Amino acid sequence: FLTFSVFHKYIFLLQYAGLYCMTGLTWNRIKHDVKVDKMNEQHKVLFNILDALYKAMENKDDRNALVKIINDLITYSKQHLTTEEALLEKYDYPELAEQKEQHKLFIAKIEEFKEDFRKNHFMLHFNMAIFLKTWISNHIEVLDKKYSQFLNDRGVF
Repeated sequence: FLTFSVFHKYIFLLQYAGLYCMTGLTWNRIKHDVKVDKMNEQHKVLFNILDALYKAMENKDDRNALVKIINDLITYSKQHLTTEEALLEKYDYPELAEQKEQHKLFIAKIEEFKEDFRKNHFMLHFNMAIFLKTWISNHIEVLDKKYSQFLNDRGVF
């Protein structure tokens, strides 16, 4: 178990390494534009929910506020991922199976975070911050951008 001062040193090191950042979770056209308006708009909503979650954790909001935001994240993520998968399926996207698998893992992980939050796991919000930031980078900036040209070639913008 970490002491208070070690805890703050840990946060400093994570921030210095760029792995822990409670701010800056905004949609960025250069990094996150997948060239499909509906998906971009949904991604922006996800970024807003994540930003609200980070701010609530940083401000030490009450547990009920955090639970509501985590629930919103789960609910909206499921809605978005279902919409995205349906769109990709409609146009026979060749990498749909990989997308579905990544989506399934994401939902499982955020539901696990919700359970860990309920159990008061120590340093949960840091694990969440690192996971969510990493997942967004790897998923939207890499996997989702792969379908951009594929869908644009089929008239989907």
